[in-house]
Amino acid sequence: MNLSRQDFLAQAYVVVLMIVTAISLFSATPRPLDDHFLYQRFVESLARGDLDLTIPGFHGSDLFAVPLYWMTHSPLAQITALMIVACFIPLVAFLAGRSIFRSIPAGVLLASILTMMPFISFVALRGWTGPGYFLLMLLTLWFGSRGSLWTGVVFGLAILTKPFAIGLLPLLLVIAPKNTSLWLRYRHLIIAPLLVLLYLAMQYIQAGRIFVGTHSEVSSIGIWQGPQRIFLNLAHALQILFSVHNYYYPDPGLTGPGNMMHTTPILIFLGLWGVFSPKEFFDEGHWTSEIGHRSADSPKSEVRTPKSVPLALLSGAVLIFFMNALLDHMDHFYMEAGVLLLILAAIPVLMKYPLWVPIVLATLHFQWFYFYLQFQEIFHLTPVFFLVPATVDILFLIWCLVSLSTTRQMLHHTIFSSHS
Repeated sequence: MNLSRQDFLAQAYVVVLMIVTAISLFSATPRPLDDHFLYQRFVESLARGDLDLTIPGFHGSDLFAVPLYWMTHSPLAQITALMIVACFIPLVAFLAGRSIFRSIPAGVLLASILTMMPFISFVALRGWTGPGYFLLMLLTLWFGSRGSLWTGVVFGLAILTKPFAIGLLPLLLVIAPKNTSLWLRYRHLIIAPLLVLLYLAMQYIQAGRIFVGTHSEVSSIGIWQGPQRIFLNLAHALQILFSVHNYYYPDPGLTGPGNMMHTTPILIFLGLWGVFSPKEFFDEGHWTSEIGHRSADSPKSEVRTPKSVPLALLSGAVLIFFMNALLDHMDHFYMEAGVLLLILAAIPVLMKYPLWVPIVLATLHFQWFYFYLQFQEIFHLTPVFFLVPATVDILFLIWCLVSLSTTRQMLHHTIFSSHS
């Protein structure tokens, strides 16, 4: 398959993912809950020209809703904007994956995986900022790998949506283009912190304090836990990453969305395998020639070293999980940036051993059933909700049937590569 045809098919596939995500999302009924009302109030205030930071919450992703509110004056503008943003996650994931790994199939894999994670996209229906958070993180990685000036802006907004996004920094340092000046390569290290510091300074001037997200009852000092709770959080962190359910101290039987894994434990396993076997998976020569082609906009002079990317992914994930451990409990919504880094680490493993792809795809279905059971009545979910996984399944089967020879080669490589 030549590059132009591969790129065309990949882009067509991503467009299909965006369309089915939109159909599935907009067939449900939004239900404004808890945090939405604070975010919506901030959107309406900003739309009137008033930057009111006395309203609790991290408001980085709320900027998406301001133009929509100007046009509609809808009391659900914040939710609708997040629903629209969720539809673009497949596209931005494809661009980020293709740019980081210099491979079109890598972009397709990342787009497919994130599209199959309803807890990051469909929570838009209640006004939670997951879609905006992921879009900003993916834009940060895409812009960062291209050396764009926008890297610092979207990185700052990602941190102002959830501070855990700061864990992307090690990867940003590694994927920055090496053929530019130090200023062009690392200017986001100045732009993003300045944006965050300006936000915090203005909030302190207006409100006399720094808000910890929407938790106005918690102070920025009192949120930190003691050594015993931090140790207990760290002790079961791996259990959380490898389980479908979390463990929440006040209510161990709680199965709310913050206590359900937002991806599959298989990807966490593959990601850890990748970062602890850098020479096997992060030397691009091991996998670009076997499964995909190098992206046309990625010169060979920018090939990553075997050690730099996995070390950046691992250190970023560890930083994010440790930041979460400093809080009351481990929460998957707080761990999402770290999980994203481990998913990125799993991509080269899937590229080299594609027999894991259908296993990952199969186990990604569990999140759809859990989300349906949790929110069926709240969002009036119908069978259309399952259009996304059904579409991915059908297209994957069609690809396997049309590419029988390629499928056989991949299976042969996966099974016998250890003997080569």
